[in-house]
Amino acid sequence: MADSASVASDLERVRSIRALIADQDLLICLYPHLFAVKQMARLAGIHSRRQRVFVESRSDALGHLHTMTTVPWLLVSERLSDSSGLTLLSDCRRLIPSHRSLLLLNRPSAETLKIARQLGVDALLDERSVEKRSGALIQALAALQEGSRYEDPRLQADNEAPNTSNKTLSGRQLEILALVAEGLSNRVIAQQLQISSNTVRDHLSEIMLRLDVNNRASAVSSALRRGLLP
Repeated sequence: MADSASVASDLERVRSIRALIADQDLLICLYPHLFAVKQMARLAGIHSRRQRVFVESRSDALGHLHTMTTVPWLLVSERLSDSSGLTLLSDCRRLIPSHRSLLLLNRPSAETLKIARQLGVDALLDERSVEKRSGALIQALAALQEGSRYEDPRLQADNEAPNTSNKTLSGRQLEILALVAEGLSNRVIAQQLQISSNTVRDHLSEIMLRLDVNNRASAVSSALRRGLLP
């Protein structure tokens, strides 16, 4: 019964998001390809008649902007493959001042939030809120549609919380997680570190437990937010 309710709730969220973006062209520039990318791709609707552009670099995003016939919503991550999402949004502010934008943060800091506000980003969203299905994504997209501003409450809470030690993982665990972030499989990681695949698997299980996540992608994202990975 609980599983059925969860599925129904997920379907309702998907319907809500699709309704919000149904009449909008989207330029989605996210990197690395973690949970958020898969989520956005699924929710954007591959059968939509509107333009749906997925890129991971500032250069590709700017190239597509010059070819799009309408002003799209910009859904951008804090990190891009060749630059910063903030740099891209600064470019877009100059090129197309009338655009609406959502910035997805995976390493939120007071300085990042300050710059984003100065750039007039319309919606600021913590990646963890998307992963937790908190409803923040729906609220952020609704704000874009309404022409209002939205800031994820989680961002404010994090910046008000006392700073905690980053020493949550061992040296070996950080070494393994850095290789996971490069997209390597357990087998390849084991070969590079000259340990068994089972040892890599066990370390990853412990990493996910310590970071309170349930998959490899979220572990990398969490480590980036905490400053555990460069």
